[in-house]
Amino acid sequence: MRSAHFLFHHIVSPVLFLSGVLLSAASGANEQPKASETGNAPIRRYDPMTQSLKPIAADKVMAGKIYNHYSPRHGEYVWAYARGGGDWSYALGPGSTESPENFDLVTPPAITRALHEQRFGDWLARSRREGIPILARLVADGHWELLQIRSVRSHFDLDAGYRWEWHGTHQLGILHSYGRRWRYADGKYYPAR
Repeated sequence: MRSAHFLFHHIVSPVLFLSGVLLSAASGANEQPKASETGNAPIRRYDPMTQSLKPIAADKVMAGKIYNHYSPRHGEYVWAYARGGGDWSYALGPGSTESPENFDLVTPPAITRALHEQRFGDWLARSRREGIPILARLVADGHWELLQIRSVRSHFDLDAGYRWEWHGTHQLGILHSYGRRWRYADGKYYPAR
């Protein structure tokens, strides 16, 4: 199984200099565990120092943060918000955009900030100056890339095929003339019935 490369840039937040991560790592997001491991497949989080995914004990997972976990429904690792008690939100599908502050990173904020200032200082400075939110986009092979355009947080629910955008604190569904279900192919969304 090929391993995905993670490019999950930046993390800059006014208060907590978010993690401008460049998920371009070696430990594959879609790497499938052996059949005997599916019940005990580790939950993983991103390590900006080694640009890889590291296992985290289930009792250390924080509700409200995004992790990479094995989904029996999908038969592979997916990204999702932890809900607590071992439950997960819907799997984030390709094209989802997310703020790096919503990920639980291995490194503490000060080290993460220093790493990202070193790697992406010019982009981070421009983003701060222009008020552009720092977002990462999930691509089809399961890694995150820095989104270097103005955008909003958005999710593609891989389970239901629904899409949402956040405008401030308002979560709005994205509809088309046939309804609200979408499919993702070749880097684009298409209406689905």
